[in-house]
Amino acid sequence: MSTNERLLAALVRLTSGNSQVNTTAGRVVFVESAEHADFALGLGDCPEDVVFTPEQFEGGISEPGDELFAGDGLFVYTQDYLSTPFLAVAGPTIVRMTGQEDHRAFLEDADLARSRGEFVEQLLNPSVFLADQCALGSTHLCGAPALLRLHIRASGEVCTSPGGSVLGTVESTVDELEAAAEVRAGDVCLNGVVDASDVDAARAERPWLSRYLRTLDVLRGLRAQGRAGYRVSGFGGRLVGTLPALDEPADAPLLLWNDSEHLLCDTATGRLFRLGADAARLTELLLVTGSGDEALVLAREHLDLADAVVADALGVVARHFEQAA
Repeated sequence: MSTNERLLAALVRLTSGNSQVNTTAGRVVFVESAEHADFALGLGDCPEDVVFTPEQFEGGISEPGDELFAGDGLFVYTQDYLSTPFLAVAGPTIVRMTGQEDHRAFLEDADLARSRGEFVEQLLNPSVFLADQCALGSTHLCGAPALLRLHIRASGEVCTSPGGSVLGTVESTVDELEAAAEVRAGDVCLNGVVDASDVDAARAERPWLSRYLRTLDVLRGLRAQGRAGYRVSGFGGRLVGTLPALDEPADAPLLLWNDSEHLLCDTATGRLFRLGADAARLTELLLVTGSGDEALVLAREHLDLADAVVADALGVVARHFEQAA
């Protein structure tokens, strides 16, 4: 991995807020002012930690329009969410919630994706990274209590992100910062710019928000491979079009398809499995029910197949994925 790739990966961990991303890669600290560099460097206590100090970069990542210059020609841009549909992506871009209007627009776009399968094109660009997903998602784990990411303002205030609430200052101890972050894990990463009650209400009303965010990640990853035009089960419809309205768990695999292939993606590992059309339909029934017996009932009702045929086929599909772990 080149220096620029390593720095960009650290910036993605820094902005995402997802502890499932951060835990295996160490703590990331961004400090705006050189006078607080020693404090920031003191927070990096293992080889996997990354600390950004003003000696290593120019610019910033906090406000819309900010540009960060680091490494060997790495340019990272920052934009507000409302500007996303009009964004001409010229390179790595962080998209932030900067206020209530941004958050409302995010929810409207998520609702549109859920009901009609229409995703904001720019959010599928492999160079666009949505910030503070731990606060946006319904079940995303937050790395705040373990201080897996920190942003130290020029004033000396310490936050998990530019839009987060203040945890303390450079005069605070690590224990004090951890205690402050523990109070509202997730909300603490965004409630400096978005009211915490609005964030909580949105997640309660839309328990599928984390699934939406993971879908964006998967579609973005496929775009990076030059693969596009996929529909996603549960977003705008189902492969088995007559299925009743049922919700999979947020962390269940994603079923995707286009005119040429059907794919199942394990969102935890990113692994992709190619399926035949019939196996994909049966897999969809397993995903929405989580039960072979319930999937059998749905298959009888919606696929017009004999019980023995369906039971045998479901067994083959289940064994295939067990063998693939």
